[in-house]
Amino acid sequence: MGSNCSRCELESHNEWRQLNTVGDAPCARSGQGAVVVDDVVYIFGGCDGEAVSNDIRAFYIHTSEWQKITHQLGPSARTSFGICLGPGVEDVTVACGCNLDTPGALADIWSFNVRHRTWTKRFDSPRALYGVSVCWNDDNLLMYGGSTGVAYSDTLYAFSLKTGNVAKIKTSGEGPSERYKQEMFVVDENLYMCGGGAFAPAAGRMQMFKLNLTSLSWHVLEAENDISTPRAAFSCCVDSETSKAWIFGGFSVHNNRLQAFQTFDIQRNVWNDVQTLCSPPPRAFHSMVLCKGSLLLLLGSDGDKIFDDVWKFCIRSTPPSLQMLAAKAFIKLFPTAESPAVPHELRVLIETVRRTEHHYSGKCKKRPSIGCLLAPY
Repeated sequence: MGSNCSRCELESHNEWRQLNTVGDAPCARSGQGAVVVDDVVYIFGGCDGEAVSNDIRAFYIHTSEWQKITHQLGPSARTSFGICLGPGVEDVTVACGCNLDTPGALADIWSFNVRHRTWTKRFDSPRALYGVSVCWNDDNLLMYGGSTGVAYSDTLYAFSLKTGNVAKIKTSGEGPSERYKQEMFVVDENLYMCGGGAFAPAAGRMQMFKLNLTSLSWHVLEAENDISTPRAAFSCCVDSETSKAWIFGGFSVHNNRLQAFQTFDIQRNVWNDVQTLCSPPPRAFHSMVLCKGSLLLLLGSDGDKIFDDVWKFCIRSTPPSLQMLAAKAFIKLFPTAESPAVPHELRVLIETVRRTEHHYSGKCKKRPSIGCLLAPY
């Protein structure tokens, strides 16, 4: 890694760049969750090092603007919970977690509708857990792993949206061990899972597990020349167009924060290191989402400092939006700040483009990995 990043173009590819953001940004925090709905990243919960929150922030990708979302009463403040898109296309599901001020873990499961800004209590888990992974498969919410604060779990639960029932799923084959802070996703008729630990990840390699959701049989995807980095509390996004899982950060078997950036091809069973000139500082308990060919990495902690930053990594080319084209054309016609009145949304986008072009701040600093901030509760 170089100690500094050169100036990047607005849509540079295969390089991390730190975004200049505006608006009502969240405080620096870790242990939050993030989901993308219609080009907006919704952030919920997390811990600033002293207090745990249950606020919601929206990050508008096209304008790099933060907004605080007002909403009705919903789940209590929490961190280290499971989060995913669903059950509807405008819903965000939050499952379990913990609050540092209250002993033990939480069992409640909620969904938030981003259009109506309303919370709905969905289920109660049979066990109170934190560090779980969740994802929807049709009308069933799948939840795996987690910790009670005393013991770790290797149970897969299914919660039925239609009936409200919950079942412990009996599986066969070589499945994952008891763990928390793993990552899980569904592609076609298969559930994939990797990473996590009890508390620390297992040494050696980070296995990728695959569960066929019809046969309910697990097996390990054996990778030739396995260069995977074992980790927990990391981020993972799957790109369905390329069948690659993109993985960043986390903490190691030695409790050090990681900067390791890798991909796993779920069709070819191949791990690759992603080489970049610059990178976000090492961190864990952060968030990363994928939207229209770009990864967005947000917040987290390196064990000493808690971050409030946002980074972008473009993995493939996406056509610029009509608004972006209009903003660039506007700047060419009116290069100075003095310009005709325009709608607020376009004004924000214009100012974002100006800031990016004239004083891009995406410098990366190489920092040593240090110990994990969040110990087992």
